[in-house]
Amino acid sequence: MQFLLDNIFLVLAAVISGGMLIAPALARGGAVKSINTLAATQLLNGRHAILVDLRETNELAKGTVPQARHMPNSGFAAQADALAKEAMAGKEPKPVILMCAAGWRSLQSGKRLRKAGLQEVYSLDGGFDAWKQAGLPIKKA
Repeated sequence: MQFLLDNIFLVLAAVISGGMLIAPALARGGAVKSINTLAATQLLNGRHAILVDLRETNELAKGTVPQARHMPNSGFAAQADALAKEAMAGKEPKPVILMCAAGWRSLQSGKRLRKAGLQEVYSLDGGFDAWKQAGLPIKKA
C-alpha cells in the first residue's frame, strides 16, 4: 500500500495508459474487423463478398466502386436485417464489407449486422479514400 501512495502518479499514468489502449477495442465491441484493400478484393473475388457503400448520396461525386451497393448510412438501420438475411441465405454465408469515406461509419454500421446474426462483417480500413489510393476500379458518378 505504501508503494502505491509513494508512486501515485506512476500508478495513475499506468492506469490511464491502459485505459487508452483498451478503449478503441471496447468502442468497436470487437465485432467488426478492419481489413485493407487487398484483403477486401480477395474476399470479393474469392468468396463473392457483398460490398456496401455507406456514403451519403452527396459524397458519391468522388466516384463509386463498380460492384458496391449504395446503402446510405442514414438509412442503413432500416436495411441491415434484410442485408444480413441475404448474406446468410446460401449454403455458405457471404462476408459483408462495409465502406464509407474513411472507415469510421462502417465500423458503427457493422455492429448492426453483427446484432442481426451475421458473423463475417468487415470494415474497409480507410474507406473509399483507401480504395481510390490503391488504384482499384472506380466509376465516375
